[in-house]
Amino acid sequence: MCRFLTYSGPKALMSPLVFQATNSLVMQSKYAQKRKVPTNADGFGLGWYPTQDDPIPATFVNVDPAWSNRNLKTIAEKVETRHYFAHVRDASKGMPVSQANCHPFGCMHYLWMHNGRLDQFEKFRRPLLNMLTNRAFDLIKGNTDSEYAFALFMDKLGFISNASLSQLEQAMEATIKTIMLLRKEVGADSNAFINFAITDGYHTLATRFATHEEAKPASLFFGQGIISDNKGVIDFTPNTSDSACIIICSEPPTENNGRWTKVHRNHIVCASGHHKVYQRPINLPFQAELG
Repeated sequence: MCRFLTYSGPKALMSPLVFQATNSLVMQSKYAQKRKVPTNADGFGLGWYPTQDDPIPATFVNVDPAWSNRNLKTIAEKVETRHYFAHVRDASKGMPVSQANCHPFGCMHYLWMHNGRLDQFEKFRRPLLNMLTNRAFDLIKGNTDSEYAFALFMDKLGFISNASLSQLEQAMEATIKTIMLLRKEVGADSNAFINFAITDGYHTLATRFATHEEAKPASLFFGQGIISDNKGVIDFTPNTSDSACIIICSEPPTENNGRWTKVHRNHIVCASGHHKVYQRPINLPFQAELG
């Protein structure tokens, strides 16, 4: 499974959270603390929204380990943005390491990431493809379960460009429910780890979800505060002012975990810009109980 983080806030460089924090995303690519296998070396990706009047995000992905790519460090240290996604990948068994399979994935002004796996994906890959519209089908360039899920999400959203937060939440729940129904139909009865993240450049949603009652979902946290960078020291101070930011992450990037809120099991966390963030239950039964 992978590690990711999202940032929404005042214009800032990406390097404090990607490189400089005590438990930065690059540090998690080598020494993740909240998963059994600590290494995430099968590629990385950044997706960020320009500060000029351009709603379409830029992306930079590569198959290198995040800690060894010079261009990643240069971009993170030089590019300012108010909103970005960052991801380090641990490829699921049988999934090739290629640029096409690196997150985040994009369509229109949306970005998508996944931490987890849709176990036994080979059993329901064809049924999922068969239900996609041509437009969603054409989105898929690689062969990861994550990108297929994104195509399904875009269909559930109807490819609308001005979706409200409520519409994004509904499309996310519909995507997870459809995946569980497909898996149940083909007998894919092991657990699926579903930590999805979606943004439109303003709203950000992320899920912490496991399809089996006895399984523990992958970790997910969020926090709201001010990042100060003093010679590489990151101080994440709780704050709700206009200068605050909202971060959603697989692992807290700072040592003081008490400043971070753990997302509850089978919940969705929703952020509007960098002013409001909350979590709520995802109103779906476990896969075995799904009718």
